[in-house]
Amino acid sequence: SAGLGAVLVACALWQPATRPDLLIAPEGELAGLITPAGRALSKTGAGFVATNWLEADGDTAPPDEAAARPGFEGPKGARQARLAGRRVVHLTGKGAAERLAEHCRDGAIVILAAVAPPGGAAECDLWDLARLRRTGSVGIRADGRVQTAAGQGGARLWSGAGRQ
Repeated sequence: SAGLGAVLVACALWQPATRPDLLIAPEGELAGLITPAGRALSKTGAGFVATNWLEADGDTAPPDEAAARPGFEGPKGARQARLAGRRVVHLTGKGAAERLAEHCRDGAIVILAAVAPPGGAAECDLWDLARLRRTGSVGIRADGRVQTAAGQGGARLWSGAGRQ
């Protein structure tokens, strides 16, 4: 029948949406990188965001287990990973902004859970709290394509991207 044919064509053309390789939480409090073992989280905590990311990936692991996966390494407050050969650094905690100059080099993707000091981002792709307030959460693909919550859904009064 024609209806069954249309369904089969639709199924053949349908491509499931792939999730971004790197996710950045809207306040810079968490980063998640897709790995062969599932999404590795940059740190423990941020339970609501972490749980939502893992569920959207179809991953049943609890956030603490995802934070223990290989992917991010280094000391607490300066966790590092690689995305398609590019360094990803997640800076959090006291002194995070002061550590920016040390990590903002060679085109790294740097996520800073604070507002960056002026002029501190010439050598990296910086996602600090000021930028994230304009964009909302961020997804970055291995090929460099960037998706932002503001770009996908537009500014809303209740989101950071919509506030003045």
